[in-house]
Amino acid sequence: MIFRRDRGPVAGLLLGLAILGGCGEPAPELSPLDAARAQLARGDPLAARVFLERALEQGTPREDLAALLGEAALVARDLPTARKWLGPGKFSEDTRAIGFRLLGRLEMAQGNLPAAGAAFDQSYRVEPDSSDLWVDIGRLRYRGGEQVQAIEAADRALTLDPDNGEALQFRGQLARDAEGMEAGAALLAKALERRPDDLELRVEYAATLGDSGRAPAALEALRAAGGHAAVTPRGLFVQAVIAARGDDFRLARGLLEKSDLERSGVASAQLLSAIIDLAEENYASAALTLDRLYSRQPDNRRVRDLLAYALSRSGGERELVHRFADAAGGRAASAYLQLLVGRAYETLGDRRRAAFFLDLAALDGTGLTVLPSRSPQAAPAASTSLGGVQLRDYVRAAIAGRETAAAVKRARAFAQRFPGSADAQALLGDAEFAQGNKVAARAAYERSSRVRRPWPLALRLAGVQDDPASARQMLAHYVRNNPLNGEAAAVLADAVAAQGEWNRAAQLLDHAMVLGQARVPWVLAARSIAALQLDDRGDALDYALAAHELQPMNPLAISALLAALPDTEAAAKAELEAKLQSLTAG
Repeated sequence: MIFRRDRGPVAGLLLGLAILGGCGEPAPELSPLDAARAQLARGDPLAARVFLERALEQGTPREDLAALLGEAALVARDLPTARKWLGPGKFSEDTRAIGFRLLGRLEMAQGNLPAAGAAFDQSYRVEPDSSDLWVDIGRLRYRGGEQVQAIEAADRALTLDPDNGEALQFRGQLARDAEGMEAGAALLAKALERRPDDLELRVEYAATLGDSGRAPAALEALRAAGGHAAVTPRGLFVQAVIAARGDDFRLARGLLEKSDLERSGVASAQLLSAIIDLAEENYASAALTLDRLYSRQPDNRRVRDLLAYALSRSGGERELVHRFADAAGGRAASAYLQLLVGRAYETLGDRRRAAFFLDLAALDGTGLTVLPSRSPQAAPAASTSLGGVQLRDYVRAAIAGRETAAAVKRARAFAQRFPGSADAQALLGDAEFAQGNKVAARAAYERSSRVRRPWPLALRLAGVQDDPASARQMLAHYVRNNPLNGEAAAVLADAVAAQGEWNRAAQLLDHAMVLGQARVPWVLAARSIAALQLDDRGDALDYALAAHELQPMNPLAISALLAALPDTEAAAKAELEAKLQSLTAG
């Protein structure tokens, strides 16, 4: 930062010399205020502060400088100093609009959302058609659970100024959540055209490109404009993720360590570290990291399943069954967790319990179950004063307990109380779906998906469509915009296979297996069937054997192996037919 601060005046002097040499006229000297504004525009708050303090010494009224000094402190993340200048709300007439807008940003940064809203109201009274203000209002609404209203605010900002880089960035973030990575990347690219020197925006754009499967473009974006974004902590992290996706775990580890984000406690960096450890078979280390993460994110199923896997590979079977057997027996458990718990019981010699969980894994459902919460239990149903999180957990518990009428009643009240919340609408959809009201569930899911469409919601939305064609179209849209989601690609493959599109189904399944689905029994079984339909009997048998080896009691794996075995294997086929009949009887 010392070199960066010194570079500002030097750069100004060099610019002056260039102009002098070009036209022979002396360059006009900027006032301290104009020089400070120029330094803030360049992202150098320390240099700006030097000019502002000079203006203060020269007698410029504090009210004229408070907003700019507050902005410099905010950019430098010096919140106490920002509070000193912005908190009193004493701004000149010309700086009132920006001063109160910056005060709102400060309140948001410190978690004071009502105070932020009051500050933005003050700014709105002075300048109601400020595009920048509407971006800030949108971000405030989003943080306050009013996501629908946040989208409206972002659209309002772009209506006022279609070229506003910050508005384009915010709208791109919203589009990424609701429409997918490709849509988000397109808007972020437009934002970057207008703010090419914004390092955080450049890193975010690169990360979105990476998540859309465009790793070379992501690296190119990071290395452009002098490559400064590539050496920021987040830029290094994005490169580490790309390296890990390319199976270069040594490079990924080096980049991650250089970013220092794991030591700073950033959850995504800790998760990447654990994944690298798993890939390098450092299972005990991965288990320790994942255990810490799981204690912070008890509702994160991905972290839970990875922790269970790390325990299973590091000799922690007793701890695995102690911690996860109850969860694996629930309706919302993943087949993978059930399989891990079953195999752990096998290792411990408890064949009866092993069989129970392995059977559950083999008979995996549709995935349209409601996620339970490990947060504290909600208040009793009779209470009329539940908070948002308590109400959410109450509805989840009621659905899991098949108390669907009570769940629908509470979920509707939740959605009415928070009409702009995507989470409230998704929960209402779950409750309506559990009660069998498909039309109402679809309407609620659609409202939620306008804000955010994670894969579980996309799967639910496909499941409540009126016809298979609509469901396929919805799944295809999701896969197109989220090409790194292997499970989504596999589910779409299943849908197109039902239409007899075997070439496309095989391509989608191959893509899914590259993305981590290569050890999912039903995916391997489906790929075997696709190979058989394409008259590739060798591959069909290989995939079927792999599926059966992973899960010998899985009806899909058994059926695929039956179809792939040649007629000369009559004894093996008879044994498989008997096993399949016993599994599917009743």
